[in-house]
Amino acid sequence: MNYCGIDVANVTSAVCIIDGQGKVLRQVSIATDVGDLAEALSGFGRLRIMIEASPLAEWVATQVEAMGHEPVLVDARAAKHLVSSAKKTDARDAHTLAQMGRSGWYTAVHRKSASARMLRSRLQGRQALLRTAKASAASIRGLLRAHGIRVGRVAEGAFASRVRQLVGETVAELAETIEALLAVWQQSRAAAVALERALRREGRQDAVRQRLQGVPGVGPLVSSAYQATIDDPRRFETARQVADYVGLAPRVYQSGELDKRGRISREGDTLLRWHLVEAAHVLLTRGPDCALKRWGLALAQRKGASKAKVAVARKLAVLLWRLWRRDEDFQAWPESAGAAAG
Repeated sequence: MNYCGIDVANVTSAVCIIDGQGKVLRQVSIATDVGDLAEALSGFGRLRIMIEASPLAEWVATQVEAMGHEPVLVDARAAKHLVSSAKKTDARDAHTLAQMGRSGWYTAVHRKSASARMLRSRLQGRQALLRTAKASAASIRGLLRAHGIRVGRVAEGAFASRVRQLVGETVAELAETIEALLAVWQQSRAAAVALERALRREGRQDAVRQRLQGVPGVGPLVSSAYQATIDDPRRFETARQVADYVGLAPRVYQSGELDKRGRISREGDTLLRWHLVEAAHVLLTRGPDCALKRWGLALAQRKGASKAKVAVARKLAVLLWRLWRRDEDFQAWPESAGAAAG
């Protein structure tokens, strides 16, 4: 078998093909499109193609798979370490990726299903709309503050009317500018709400999300993010793998007699980690009484609220995985304390 490495970029990508002995058979730079990709890979039979995980990686993997090749997505963190060089170029990176495929020295990344990718894209779209609304509100406050006007704390539903009132009373000349920003703020918020409603409707018809929402603190958005990110619970063998994957496991440094455990790694999926921490906050502050909540509150008294919230988020990540994998429903008071904490 021959091996190929593709260093993918938005405009151009580097392609390197080697044989079983490591001899370079082809090394080219191509436009990142289907036609150039097919031409660069032609003439070598079925290739094992190594692609570093990135926003475009799944699209490239789908295209080369349709051409009859074997795509492998590589862990970006591991690849970054292996391709580091004093002379870093796209061509060198592609060659190193090809060598990784030949040697087997790589960590493959799970390729998510089409439905999981679509669900995740919709969640990311909603997050982008919320960021736009937040940025517009901040700009409005900043512009008014420059003229000595403070909007102050106000409910979202009353924000626009409060801003218009202040502008009309003090800086009418800014009305057109502020109205434009308010339009962006209102439209992005409305679109985000519409997307959330659609996700809620779909979630009511999805057995997996309904099961996950049986856990206190876990609502439609959290269950959707979890389903889109984990995709297949059977790909994890242990609870530790799940915690590591979402970046909620503590960092570990071992050397000789030294064994240190620090803060969480924060590696993995940021979107899911944020949702799990939010779910933990809801569980600890407004959730019903259950074994997991009592465990978290007891930890908060010893370690503080912030550490407890992260710890509960980690427990939720594992608990949701177990419920999904085993087709079980949440039990507020399980027989064992370990099961209660996930």
